[in-house]
Amino acid sequence: MTTLTGDGQSPPTAVSRDPVRRLAEGTELLGEYQDSGYRTPKFLVRRADGQVMQLPLLLYRVACLLDGRDAGRIATELSAELDQDLSAEQVSYLIEERLRPAGLLTPDDTHTDSPGTVTAPTRSDPLLALRYRKGVVPAGVTWRIAGVFRLLFRRPAWVAALATFVAVDAVVLLQGDLVGRVTAGATTLIHRPELTLVLLTLLVLSMVFHEIGHVTACRYGGARPGDMGIGLYLVWPALYSTVTDTYRLDRVGRLRTDLAGVYFNAIFMTVLTGLYLRTDATWLLPAILLMHVQAAQQFLPSIRFDGYYMLADLAGVPELFNYVGPVLKSLVPGRPAHPRVQELRPRPRRLIVLWVAVTVPMLLFYLVTFLLVVPRVLPVVWDVLLDYLSRMQAATRAGDVTTVALSVFQLLLMLLPWVGAALVIALLLGTVRRFGAARGWAWAAAGRWSAVRRYTAFVGVAGLAGALIWRVAHMARSAPTSTPDSDAVGRHADVLIGSLSLAVLTCAVLVVSFLTSAAVLRWRLSAVVVPLAVVAAMGPTLSVLATPSSAVVGTTWTAVGATLLVTANRLGLSAGRRGPRSVPWQRVLIGAGLVAIAAGVATMPLLALPMAVGAVLLTPGTGWRTHLRMRGWAVSTVGVLGVTALAALTSLALLRTTPTALSPAGQQVLLLVGGLTMVGASMVRELRWPAAALAPLVLIAVVPAPGAAAVLPLVLCSTVVLGALLVQALTRHPVEVRPHPLLRAALVVPILVVVIVGALL
Repeated sequence: MTTLTGDGQSPPTAVSRDPVRRLAEGTELLGEYQDSGYRTPKFLVRRADGQVMQLPLLLYRVACLLDGRDAGRIATELSAELDQDLSAEQVSYLIEERLRPAGLLTPDDTHTDSPGTVTAPTRSDPLLALRYRKGVVPAGVTWRIAGVFRLLFRRPAWVAALATFVAVDAVVLLQGDLVGRVTAGATTLIHRPELTLVLLTLLVLSMVFHEIGHVTACRYGGARPGDMGIGLYLVWPALYSTVTDTYRLDRVGRLRTDLAGVYFNAIFMTVLTGLYLRTDATWLLPAILLMHVQAAQQFLPSIRFDGYYMLADLAGVPELFNYVGPVLKSLVPGRPAHPRVQELRPRPRRLIVLWVAVTVPMLLFYLVTFLLVVPRVLPVVWDVLLDYLSRMQAATRAGDVTTVALSVFQLLLMLLPWVGAALVIALLLGTVRRFGAARGWAWAAAGRWSAVRRYTAFVGVAGLAGALIWRVAHMARSAPTSTPDSDAVGRHADVLIGSLSLAVLTCAVLVVSFLTSAAVLRWRLSAVVVPLAVVAAMGPTLSVLATPSSAVVGTTWTAVGATLLVTANRLGLSAGRRGPRSVPWQRVLIGAGLVAIAAGVATMPLLALPMAVGAVLLTPGTGWRTHLRMRGWAVSTVGVLGVTALAALTSLALLRTTPTALSPAGQQVLLLVGGLTMVGASMVRELRWPAAALAPLVLIAVVPAPGAAAVLPLVLCSTVVLGALLVQALTRHPVEVRPHPLLRAALVVPILVVVIVGALL
């Protein structure tokens, strides 16, 4: 919550004119902050973006009168209401210097630096707050969910629920040998890994039900809950629910909302414990025990768990961490109490001072312990990770796909805290840089860091491309040869050297073509790094590139031709601005590109299939169909697709193709990545025709026909390009117009799991 102050003093200079001012659309005046711990009343205002702000009486009354009245009329009415002498200049000063920067007023072109430019309103940045938050369930759906469970807050319902919770816990304890049963349950989880996934699902459902409790209590008390989502708290992923509207409630309503999450946890644990008592499934006991620990953790007041908000509502102060600095300064001998401490009532002041005296040493202890323990823990974690990966590789060789997929999921959960720690460190470094830039430190200047980021990005992409080529060369050198190849190597020693050189050459040309196209089209860095990293990490992709074949050579020629055409198109766009000098070069590039594509199709006729599909799908969009009769266009479309598909399927049996070095598991992984990428691209409107062009290649590779594996290099290269286009399309748009986070997670998580499985092959 943001706090604004207003003293009503005159501005340095008089205001020359008095425009009409109104509150911004969506701003809501919530009234007095009830049961507060302040000596003077505080009043609440909520902006359209959900930010709740705390105002003194004078500023709040000014905001209430901003309905089109001029400053003189507002000053007259406030002078009579508050028994103070206020002038129009003073009211204008409060409006322009206090309310407008807070984002409470309608944007006015006369107060912007340039037309169409509006200063972003201030937002609070609390200490130890949830970071990288993303809403998943919108406010409208949250409101309906809260309506389903609100009867649980009727007195008979919550009394019966809590009594049942205590009763079933007592029954479990009275059974005896609790430690032995929990140990037996943990042993069952070790021997049956699939139950671990069920346990994790139960824990996530418990956390979701916890947040449902908060929003239900918010609605039951008369406030309106916001969205629910996920974010990063400290180093752990955490769910959240937006219930800031409960500030309009009294202390009882706010405390009910704070306690509702633990109350719903108790209901969830009651159901789970009842299931255990009915089935005697000991593996449920570890889950129940973990849920009890999670519920007890919520009462900790030192960090932003539910206990923190309970203590804040008991004290009547919305943000306790805002008083850490003032309280510490007030505790210095010889210094008077800080003004922010003086504005508190005696009882809340004592409570907050006690909280600061306990919390600050505890947080410092945690920080020092973390800094001392991490250097010793990291080697141990690394050894455990390597051992875990070796066991996953053993399961991969055994063909146990279920165990491998579950192990990959567990590995991701193990890595989440470390990823969170890296994000927190990056956030702290960014804060230090902004702090230095605000004080004029040269090393923290924004321009310097932009140059550093560009240089780092260039070095990183170059290193990733070099690593990919090196890995392909290493695999081509160590790959076992088939029987005909072994006879050839025995007769001519330079055959193996030529095969290695061809693999390295084709891989290098493909990488350079990809990077050149990305530079010409000005793709984002993530659209370049993600596909390259996936190809460099997965064993099946490296095997495909390290095995020379007509498909790899044909794809290389086609990639060169496509790069030349893209460059020619960019030159054509630039020619309209610079004149006709670049037109001859454009024609040369177009001719060379068409020749290269023709060479690719001649080398691998299957390349004609995605080209034909893409051409047919592009025809309606480019307007060519309007110059043709409908019947002629339909006949030509069916004819082109039919002839191309027949030629592609026939070429599999007629052409002599190099046997693939991929195992069946490797082929499945490669096709899964291609299929998932194709599904994801079909969700984006501008990528539906490239996804449709990839579909025939995937279908041909799936068909159990002779030589069908020869299409895998085409699937790989098409998937890389389509994946880059997908990342580019998702990251270049604003967050508001991107696909829903659940849809993105449903696509990214399976691809990530399959990629990690491919890295183990």
